[in-house]
Amino acid sequence: MFSTIFSVLFAFWYGLHIAYSSPFFLAAPPTCLLWKRLQAIAGTLKSSSPEVPDYKMPKESVKFWIFKTILFYGTMLIIDILFLIDDVFYGDYQKCSLDDAVFIVGGFRTGTTNLHRAIHLDEERFVSPRFHEIIMPYLWMGKIFDWLEKRDPKTIKNIEAKLQDAIGKDTMARHPMSWHGAEEDDGILATWHFAGWYLSAIFAHPEAIIHSGLQDQLPESAQKKMFELYKRSLQKVLYRRGNGRTLLSKHHMVNFLPILSRELPNAKFVDIVRHPKDSFRSWYALSQSALALFSRAPLPQEVAVPLGLRLYDHFTKAETDFFIEGKGYGSAKDNRILITFN
Repeated sequence: MFSTIFSVLFAFWYGLHIAYSSPFFLAAPPTCLLWKRLQAIAGTLKSSSPEVPDYKMPKESVKFWIFKTILFYGTMLIIDILFLIDDVFYGDYQKCSLDDAVFIVGGFRTGTTNLHRAIHLDEERFVSPRFHEIIMPYLWMGKIFDWLEKRDPKTIKNIEAKLQDAIGKDTMARHPMSWHGAEEDDGILATWHFAGWYLSAIFAHPEAIIHSGLQDQLPESAQKKMFELYKRSLQKVLYRRGNGRTLLSKHHMVNFLPILSRELPNAKFVDIVRHPKDSFRSWYALSQSALALFSRAPLPQEVAVPLGLRLYDHFTKAETDFFIEGKGYGSAKDNRILITFN
């Protein structure tokens, strides 16, 4: 009897995914990145650079990430259902087009946030993701927040204050965030898929960070899954608040641009370049304070500095390939703009 009931429920659940074109466990990270994370936690992930020694995370970080990994996968069925609710009740969000989206990219601490928020002031033309839409990409939850705000604006202000407290004064001082402010959307793939250079502020293992940042070198199946989650999350922003406006995105996933340009050939890409000597110390301070919060321990200086140099090497090469040499990723070169920050 139990097996029959289970089979019927599973068939119904599977049928909903097919009917609403929703990939199974869309929020679950690609297997290749999950494996690297597990190796990092276990202390068996080897350095890919002969000049950099192998690194083992401190015990407080290991314990924390074991707990988070068990919690994440232990609730994956619930997470899948929460994503599926959007597809069942608000399935039209997938019709929202990202073809004319504008993506602002650049290295850390290069002025991308200032440019993003300055352009976003033109609210008649542009709409950008908010912090809660990035870490909780659920339309139904956004609708609840809208209702709460109409009912009592103080409720949202209280939630905002608690989130800011959780982020920490040090991080907030270097990168202010608010409930209604335009926010960088690296967190979509960093939080759910363990992907992107944003991991340098979340997961304190240098080799795992390098693997996560090189998104264009991951298997094709992983690239497609990352794009699908990213696309759907941004489509939900347009569905809920777009009102005919253009999506304005900002992130640091320069190795994700070949994937975006292939899937969205009419999108526009703007890159800000700043000399690493002018931005390194600022990036170092921000990433270390964030790692102390989100990974329970920062990286030792003798590990963090070589990591930063490797990160900048990979980042600069990806910028050069995409914005200067134009490696034929599928978009016309006139939709790519590179500006310098002095």
